[in-house]
Amino acid sequence: MNASYRLQLTPDFTFEDVRALLPYFEKLGVSHLYLSPVTEAREGSTHGYDVINHNQIREAFGGAEGFETLREEAQQHGLSFILDYVPNHAGVGPRNVYWQDVLAYGPNSAHAEFFDVDWTPVKPELQNKVLLPFLGNPYGDVLDNGELGLAYDDGRFYATYYDNRFALYPGSYAQILERMLPSFERTERYFDLKDLTDDYASLEPSQRDRAEGLRTRLLALGEQIDLGANLPTLETDEMHALLEGQFFRLSYWQTAGSEINYRRFFDINELVGLRMESPEVFWDAHRTLGEWLVKEGIDGVRIDHVDGLFDPHGYLERLKALGSRKVWVEKILAHGEVLPEAWPVEGTSGYEFMNDAMGVLLYQEGELPVTRTYRRFLGDYTPFEEEVHDAKRLVMETSLAGELSRLAGELNELSEADYHTRDFTLDSLQEALEETIAAFPRYRTYLPFDKDEAKEIVREAVQSAKRRNLAAELSVYDFIERTLIGDVKEDLRGAQDAFIGRFQQYTAPVTAKGIEDTTFYRYVPLVALNEVGGEPEHFGTDTHGFHSRARFRAYRYPDNLLATATHDHKRGEDTRMRLIALAEHTDAWEEVLNALHSRAQELRQKRTETTPFQHTVTKNDAYLFYQLLVALWVDEEPTSLAERLEAYMEKAVREAKVNSSWLNPNGEYEEELKTFVREMTTDEEVAQIVEPLAQNLAKDGFLNGLSQLILKLITPGVPDFYQGTELLDLSLVDPDNRRPVDYAERDALLDEMAPLFENPDADTLHSWLGEQKPRTKLYVMAQLLKLRGAQDSLFRGDYRDLEVTGEGCEFFLAFTREAEDNALLVVVPRFPAIRAERDLSNVKVAIPEDMRGRGWRDVLSGAEVQLGEDFGPDDLPLPFAVLVSLAE
Repeated sequence: MNASYRLQLTPDFTFEDVRALLPYFEKLGVSHLYLSPVTEAREGSTHGYDVINHNQIREAFGGAEGFETLREEAQQHGLSFILDYVPNHAGVGPRNVYWQDVLAYGPNSAHAEFFDVDWTPVKPELQNKVLLPFLGNPYGDVLDNGELGLAYDDGRFYATYYDNRFALYPGSYAQILERMLPSFERTERYFDLKDLTDDYASLEPSQRDRAEGLRTRLLALGEQIDLGANLPTLETDEMHALLEGQFFRLSYWQTAGSEINYRRFFDINELVGLRMESPEVFWDAHRTLGEWLVKEGIDGVRIDHVDGLFDPHGYLERLKALGSRKVWVEKILAHGEVLPEAWPVEGTSGYEFMNDAMGVLLYQEGELPVTRTYRRFLGDYTPFEEEVHDAKRLVMETSLAGELSRLAGELNELSEADYHTRDFTLDSLQEALEETIAAFPRYRTYLPFDKDEAKEIVREAVQSAKRRNLAAELSVYDFIERTLIGDVKEDLRGAQDAFIGRFQQYTAPVTAKGIEDTTFYRYVPLVALNEVGGEPEHFGTDTHGFHSRARFRAYRYPDNLLATATHDHKRGEDTRMRLIALAEHTDAWEEVLNALHSRAQELRQKRTETTPFQHTVTKNDAYLFYQLLVALWVDEEPTSLAERLEAYMEKAVREAKVNSSWLNPNGEYEEELKTFVREMTTDEEVAQIVEPLAQNLAKDGFLNGLSQLILKLITPGVPDFYQGTELLDLSLVDPDNRRPVDYAERDALLDEMAPLFENPDADTLHSWLGEQKPRTKLYVMAQLLKLRGAQDSLFRGDYRDLEVTGEGCEFFLAFTREAEDNALLVVVPRFPAIRAERDLSNVKVAIPEDMRGRGWRDVLSGAEVQLGEDFGPDDLPLPFAVLVSLAE
């Protein structure tokens, strides 16, 4: 593999649009197109992760025929595909046939085992029912307002709520047909309708085959009397009675957190968890994928949210058996964590590299002044670890409370089975569970595999929870630890295994929602670090750590994807590169920060002299905004930037869940926030305050971005490019990072630079660097992709870090890639602002003895370079070097 290129398909960007771009991707030099989910999704979906049919190629993209045409033509351009596949969950809705069947038949459905539904929850009223929290207001209000209706389609009746449709239990059809009888008393169809009504009334829930037989008669009758046009209007009491007889219970959406009895993707009600641990479910959901995997050009799959699966090991083994040549998993690795050794995968989708590359380019000496500025500005400061703990507890007590209650109930049953533990109350078990999960140091463990590592992680979490709760009954925590990693009686083994599996499925969404979707918007000293898979408490990465992880990838995961931007990133790759430069401008940043805040107060005071106000934008929200303002100021017109930052800040404060939230939006605070953003983005005095620092960040971020790009293209792994990032990626979190890409501009630039690719010129590149031309990024990317394509063995060869000595050595990262007699020697500069102020004349990069005496050519500038036993930065034609050894 040379490189992958991620494409986010939408109904407005389809297979046909991708087909038109194939010549461009071939010219660019990537080998694989990495597609967002192509299976049928909810109508209008712009991301594709709400799959409703795993065995159908999405019609809005062009269907199976369009995909086959794309595959065949891509082969002609030397391009293959990686498919993004979603095994953990499915989108609920009118067009998910399996889900509708479950609503109609409940536990008796042929597909009841497909979805992860708890049919025997603690609440008696939900026995054999699935809670559907899709109403915009409390159920009684919706019912009284006449917002619930009926629909008929293809021999089935449905309850409706605006665009939602819920399949009714066939036995309840009698209530609808009974109301229709008077309208047909004097027609020849009356007795047919009466007989069908009686037959439906006598239907038992277990008689699914009989119900399907009655459907044939209903279909025939419906064609004769147009059932859809003759549906009765039920009175409120009648509609309530009809709904009470269903295998589902409609409810207000805010009840989901506490009472929902199906596993979701995180806290999204519209995405129901699948029981992919069942072989029957696996093979049913992967029929079409299996057919595509045997075709030429479908080289592998990226598995979405592998941590959501009950049995990731078993799933990945089945996937390999299905025929997938290569498998990558979307997996966030904690500090010091590696993938389970037994997983048959090529690696991850690259979040860890994103943070490694950013970390090694971040000036670590800036940690103290950056953190000090943050603390001074806020006054009241909560450490990251405490924010994480509080946020995870908040998530468990609100949006994911129902799942916690289910876990506690299962743990309670296990405790009741032993007279030594039966005195533990349900409340004490739930509280201890909550504290243990809040202390969990990573997304999940993978029991029953990797037991030794899992034991260490579980014990660490339990001990941490105990230290926080010394006044509690500590033996409850010991019981949780034994249940997770100890032995139980033989007759309890099944219940223990089920609890362990669901516990592991729960810790992952709690961690994701608590850290990435909450803490990352609360704790913001340097917001660049708050990236997917990031750990803000670790301020940067030293060169030793970066080299160690690169060597490990070369040895164990040479095909691991290397991402610096994704469809899920919090900030674009070049936005982050500007933000990390703040660590090199700490005095200027503090001065600008205080000036901005003073101006904000002046503007607000002027605005509110005649208009009373209720809210003030908090300092933490303001601090987050100011960082983004200085990072994005250059290159964008103020009105456009204001619109983007308004949308971003609204999402940020809702995710933080302090001043507003998705559950309870605070309209007054959000309106004040929008006004604040507009004022600060368009004010002329603000422009004068921001401009000098913003220009420096843009300049330093540009150089950082090129260093990051070279690391991605040369270090072990497969570089993965997110759509549009060939030029500067100054995006923010989705949907900002999913805006349409101007491929015509990129294609034209490639053509324009064609002579330079053939005859590189150092003077031209120096000029572009000085002017910070975005095309420089595209040039470096295409030129190094060309090198990768021509010398593939080098990029599967050894990785060796080189010693850099002398005063200022910390400003450079140097390493080689080697295969047989070929070698690459790479030097990447760091810390551009600090470096520019230093004397680097004594810096030397030592050339390994076995490489001395060779001639070298700089791939980017075309210059031939003669080096001795060592060399310094001044010996290189460009600030960075990718030197390929010349034949002797």
